[in-house]
Amino acid sequence: MKHFFSAISQGPTAGPRMSVVVNTYEQPEYLRRVLLSLETQLIAGDEILIADDGSGNSTREIVNAWKARQSLRVEHVWEEHRGFRRSRILNAAIARAQGDYLIFLDGDSVPHPKFIADHRRVARKGYYIQGHRVCFTQSFSRDFASDGKVRNQWRARFWKGVESGGKFLFRWPVPVLRRRTDLRGVRGCNLAIWRADLIRVNGYNEEFVGWGREDSELALRLMNSGVQWLDVRGWAVCYHLWHPPADRSQLDKNIEHLDTALARKSTACEKGLNLHLAENAARPPRNLVAKGSV
Repeated sequence: MKHFFSAISQGPTAGPRMSVVVNTYEQPEYLRRVLLSLETQLIAGDEILIADDGSGNSTREIVNAWKARQSLRVEHVWEEHRGFRRSRILNAAIARAQGDYLIFLDGDSVPHPKFIADHRRVARKGYYIQGHRVCFTQSFSRDFASDGKVRNQWRARFWKGVESGGKFLFRWPVPVLRRRTDLRGVRGCNLAIWRADLIRVNGYNEEFVGWGREDSELALRLMNSGVQWLDVRGWAVCYHLWHPPADRSQLDKNIEHLDTALARKSTACEKGLNLHLAENAARPPRNLVAKGSV
């Protein structure tokens, strides 16, 4: 059953400390646009972590140049590339995050200027938040937000560039929130989860190697542990830039992992965030300085 209710009156008044986790691999130009867009958000996060699955020097140079201009904490979490290991690099970033609430954003998805502000507004204890995206065509993606800004003059061209998700092109005056219990449409490109809930379920399952279903399996364990899914439409929008499809040769194996979790009604995985928390605990402490409006 889907339950509808208002976002306006139930969000946290003070707001949690927020960490934005940007996942990337060898898309330096798209990552540059995403980072520039995060720089111009109406409300900033408290820290930015770039979860990098082994990109080369071009990405490192972009991150370092952008990081040098920031006053908030930025950490480039990098591991050597040994195939598609998104679950592992995200766990490494989660372990290093200092915020209470983590917003996950893909490095090929440019956030709306109110993306972080919206996520802050709809955050609730006991829920994880699924936002939505617009997917653009290859030709439209070439120039979109090249300076990191989603400008009004793009509006006349938006419809021509939409591949899917056109109903989310523009931020709605009032969002529609739905409480859901299925797994359809779970996507890690626009997801927000309390760090304590991620620790409880042991983060992403690192048995997932290769593209597909790691986000669904995490969502399943969250719901099995009592965390509810709140689907947010019209707010917290991001714009996905075109790229060739990922290799899906491991998808069948990943579906097996998901089916196992469904059958066992899993609430935690064995090979997950725990592998990184102990390592991170041995690191020198880092201070997180909270930021306000930009």
